[in-house]
Amino acid sequence: MHVVFPGPRTTIQDKGRLGYQNSGFAPSGFIDRVASHMANVLVENDDSEAVIEFCLIGPILRFDEEVNIAVCGGDFEIIVRGRTYPANKAVHVPAGETVRIMTNTVGTYGSIAVGGGLDIPEVMGSRSTNLRCGIGGFMGRSLMAGDVIGLRNPENGKKDLSWRWVPERRLVAPGDTAITKVRVIPGPQEDMFTEEGIRTFYESSYVISNQSDRMGFRLNGPQVEAVDGYDILSDGIVNGSIQISGTGEPIVMMADRQTTGGYAKIASLINVDIPLFAQLRPGQMVQFVRCSVQEAQRLMREYDSAWQEHLRRLDEGFRIQPAGNIRILGLRGTDGGADGRGRSGWSRGPSARQRGGSVSYRRRHGNW
Repeated sequence: MHVVFPGPRTTIQDKGRLGYQNSGFAPSGFIDRVASHMANVLVENDDSEAVIEFCLIGPILRFDEEVNIAVCGGDFEIIVRGRTYPANKAVHVPAGETVRIMTNTVGTYGSIAVGGGLDIPEVMGSRSTNLRCGIGGFMGRSLMAGDVIGLRNPENGKKDLSWRWVPERRLVAPGDTAITKVRVIPGPQEDMFTEEGIRTFYESSYVISNQSDRMGFRLNGPQVEAVDGYDILSDGIVNGSIQISGTGEPIVMMADRQTTGGYAKIASLINVDIPLFAQLRPGQMVQFVRCSVQEAQRLMREYDSAWQEHLRRLDEGFRIQPAGNIRILGLRGTDGGADGRGRSGWSRGPSARQRGGSVSYRRRHGNW
């Protein structure tokens, strides 16, 4: 695989470098776990296999051998031989062809899975790129034009997997006035905030700022009032931790977060809503909804069950719309959108674009 054009800060990521936070190494890894799992499964990789992750602007890649690829995450498009393919399905690329990933209007991050797996060495048990430490991925850095990456199992490309698809997720378009609601559990320092501050946090909407990246998303909005300041003795930070900075505004910590931090944590995103949150673009609005640990665990079990069912059907070779409703990932709408029970998430079957339809069909019929 030859990198013709990398796009900004395109990196290699997998499940993450686990078990080293006590030594100061952030896990890194997929920022949108669901998108990466989906892309890998489409090309018959293990779901934790390393992917090429890009932000907004996709790369241009050329392949010496025939391969199967898939792009999941935002509403991106794949161009091969002048033909345009949608995200969320496998695409078979002939040997010698160039692949262009095109940006549309929905979502921020994309995950490109290449069948057979990228020939990237593991560092501390992971192929993920940690840019701040300069380790993992391709030489510890973002991809650059001229980079060449081999495949560990190129024979994967001899099969045409283009019939494989996964359900589309309903992400929020930048022009959509809806407020995306994401669920959180109370954080370990919630008692450092006044009752008014906690009410402000849950009842207000916040705007994703331009100062957002894989390390964390800064939010602009009403100040969350503290009892006596925001500083704490530094302690551990998990993916989705929400710190309140010295300005009183939230910062949501993401995949490349530091391992410890000295701002009070008022809440943490629940696991099933982190991928939805990661796909929000600067300028979009978000509101936090309180959730119990028990409810978060139930939603995770529901997600796992739905995903395993889809994998089972793929293994059986199904090519038509599955029975039943796959309900995963997040709430939408200014009135709670999904009715507070996680009903929005994946569509029930292949979209118009996955069946060869147009983007306008999807916009008219509300598949977002």
